[in-house]
Amino acid sequence: MQMQSLIISQPTVELVASYLESIDEMRIHGDRIWESWVPMAGEGTPEFVARLVRAETSAIPPSVTTTTYWATISGTVVGRGALRHELTQDLAEFGGHVSYEVRPSHRRQGIATEMLRQILLTPKAKEIGTLLLTCAPANIASNKTIQANGGRLVKTSFVERIDRDTNYYRVDLSIGHG
Repeated sequence: MQMQSLIISQPTVELVASYLESIDEMRIHGDRIWESWVPMAGEGTPEFVARLVRAETSAIPPSVTTTTYWATISGTVVGRGALRHELTQDLAEFGGHVSYEVRPSHRRQGIATEMLRQILLTPKAKEIGTLLLTCAPANIASNKTIQANGGRLVKTSFVERIDRDTNYYRVDLSIGHG
């Protein structure tokens, strides 16, 4: 798969059907789907997209301002990424500035690495400067994705509320990333 064909962009009405297919695929695979990722009860497609885009400038507590990206290849949504503009205490403990997920049928093809690379090249990521990314030590793919994008392991700690160890990486965009 040619990564130059992967494009990250904010959600659009035209991509919702493909995006929801990717979410269904993740559910079938047993992945956790956060309720903010999908339309709320009674929320139409235009309202769903508007909510995701609005989150970039207007957070609804306990959330923070977040830019959502859908990664596409040839018009098919193959992944989802989010750049949180700031961190709450909870996000500093688990979640960090960036999250990303790849549609199961497109995993192990370098998509997460390329999605993260593109997110880190955005003006907002550069404005934040030093980003925190977290993942489970056992999630080899995510650890490699973060390391491939300049992530430096700062520590590994047990997070009681999720009952697991978590790796904490820093990506410093001021030292020539990208």
